[in-house]
Amino acid sequence: MINRTLSRGTIAALATATAVAVLTPAAQAAPAAARTAPVAHTTAALPAHLTVDGYQAYLKKNWAKGGRETSAAFKKLTPAQRKKFLLHLEDRKIHLALRNTVKGNVGHRLHIVNSYDQDVQLVTDVTSRIAGDKVATATLNFTVSERIYGIPVTTETVTVNFETRGHAKNKNAHAKVTLKNVNAAIAVKASKPKAVAKGAITNGSTVWTATPQVRAFGKKVVKDQLIQSAVTKTGKTFNGRLTNR
Repeated sequence: MINRTLSRGTIAALATATAVAVLTPAAQAAPAAARTAPVAHTTAALPAHLTVDGYQAYLKKNWAKGGRETSAAFKKLTPAQRKKFLLHLEDRKIHLALRNTVKGNVGHRLHIVNSYDQDVQLVTDVTSRIAGDKVATATLNFTVSERIYGIPVTTETVTVNFETRGHAKNKNAHAKVTLKNVNAAIAVKASKPKAVAKGAITNGSTVWTATPQVRAFGKKVVKDQLIQSAVTKTGKTFNGRLTNR
């Protein structure tokens, strides 16, 4: 049995306020050490919007990280579609909508496609397998991705490996994260993934932070991603969630 939920969300994009420090004559006379103190990061230096030429240059810089395939697909779009593609990349509401909650049985694949609008799809995949080793090691992959005109632009995955056989206190678990991001409007980073095995329950988790690279995106977005498995006498189940903080 699979339970899934995903909504577009009604959270409005928030404009970020930027502050520019101006030195007064008194400040200019301050000691050099004080004048050279670190300045807090602002978005003032960021470009307002993405451009077609700028995005193509970005893809070339990230050629080996998905840029090559994305560039080839992007060039096949019409000029009007390219402009809309960039507007979708900058849309914070779409990135907030990149979330899902799922559950199912280990050993069965999940593939869910939800349409945000006629151009954008939010796709969730869960794959799992159990190895034939003596501890019956299970591997769970939980992925949520955004596609524009069928082109993947941000894909976030948590993978957890854990033992399903043997004494609970001796079970091991490991987690890793995989990111594919060719959305030039944001830089995405994951925290160090955590894996915890306690009794019949195993968790693999991380925190994703999307930092704006253009002012049009607005504030940063922080997400929690978790894949959890329970091994009981009645079977092996999982539940996963990607949620906004």
